[in-house]
Amino acid sequence: MYIFERKARFYEQRHQRQADRLIVISPMIDARAQPVAKRLGIETYGDSLDVEIG
Repeated sequence: MYIFERKARFYEQRHQRQADRLIVISPMIDARAQPVAKRLGIETYGDSLDVEIG
């Protein structure tokens, strides 16, 4: 999660664009990563059909 967050910030700096949402979609997200993702503002989903659009 930390690396994903750093990559997102790098993208924002490189392209001068703000990411609206940080989303990780994976059926196997480690339980220890969930609190880290929440603290970093990263949304986690087990399936792409679970993502709310809007």
